[in-house]
Amino acid sequence: MKNQFLLSTISFFIFINVLANSEVLAQNGWQQQTSGTTSTLLGVVMTDQNTAYTCGINGIVLKSTNGGINWFALTTGTNRFLRSITYVNSENIFAAGELGIIIKTTNSGVNWMTLNSGTNNTFVNIHFSDSQNGAAVGLNGTIARTNNAGDTWQVQQSGVNVELTGVFFTDAATGYASGFGGLLLKTTNNGVNWNQLTTNVTNDMRAVYFTDGNNGIACGIGGRVIRTTDAGATWSNITSGTTSGLYSVNFSDNSTGYICGTGRILKTTNNGLNWQNQPISITSDLYSIDFSDELNGLAVGQNGVILKTISGGIGIIQISNEVPVKFALHQNYPNPFNPSTKIKFDIVKPVNVKLNIYDVSGKLVEKILDKKLQAGTYETIWFGNEHTSGVYFCKFQTYENIHIIKLILLK
Repeated sequence: MKNQFLLSTISFFIFINVLANSEVLAQNGWQQQTSGTTSTLLGVVMTDQNTAYTCGINGIVLKSTNGGINWFALTTGTNRFLRSITYVNSENIFAAGELGIIIKTTNSGVNWMTLNSGTNNTFVNIHFSDSQNGAAVGLNGTIARTNNAGDTWQVQQSGVNVELTGVFFTDAATGYASGFGGLLLKTTNNGVNWNQLTTNVTNDMRAVYFTDGNNGIACGIGGRVIRTTDAGATWSNITSGTTSGLYSVNFSDNSTGYICGTGRILKTTNNGLNWQNQPISITSDLYSIDFSDELNGLAVGQNGVILKTISGGIGIIQISNEVPVKFALHQNYPNPFNPSTKIKFDIVKPVNVKLNIYDVSGKLVEKILDKKLQAGTYETIWFGNEHTSGVYFCKFQTYENIHIIKLILLK
């Protein structure tokens, strides 16, 4: 019995020693990927968790089949700037851009055809509400509409002459367009007529998105975010927490949405009422963001930048700036969990913090954090999607403190 106790004690200290000496690269909510290009990327779309397309200057279209980790170039047959890309299904993808170009593939990007859009005005955004009905908007108030899967396009009268930057249809008949000078337009008859909505803002609006027939978000320059809950009849200003330009908005479900812009990604979990900044490693412009589901998303922008998340962008969030009484790592909740659990810790002074996840053998399976943080209380979410059921350990470490908790992933 005495020997067994001694052996168990030695094994425990060996395990703790392994935890104290393992090192890998740090991770956060958004990781930059290698795009293979320095060209500016202007649009991105995910057709599922693995398959994504991004477009940009000089006719570039890149495709990924592993969730945005690796990318390869497709032959589009054009060198015109492609400002926006969207999809109808996994095979049918559309992109639109410079001098009225609209291109389409019906075989997942193997071949592309150039469509007759009926205009030479540059398109800025394209969107399909279903397999047949789509719209593209752009410079000089241009709106083009199709009701036959892009085979033919009709140029419509918007009634304005400013740049239109975003378009979104909630059904075949009802659609919205955003534009410069705080402009928002609405149609309820498939674009036959477009009416200006009262927004009470003058910022250039750069994108618009609706989660259903009533609830919508528009965003733009100067950190402007506005929200409607009555199908555009009224709009309210929402605090975004930034003055950066905001260029794209996307929702993964009715409650959870994302906005990207100049060095910014914002997230809401209450249908746009509140927005929280998500830390990212770049300060340049991000022009487009898209999610395939609640966890997997991509954002693209200047210099070929591609950011990827598999956690809904969750990294480390400071939930209080009050100075705690001591360093602490709180027990995760829920526990057991599947697939995610919250981990909270306290810091009493500015210090470099390491937060790591290990398996029962002491092998480091994920490094969540390795950076200096200010005093306060912090929280993160650990996702066990890519790990097997079992016991894991979370280690919180500063230069003078080590705390460890046990996590149980039960699938």
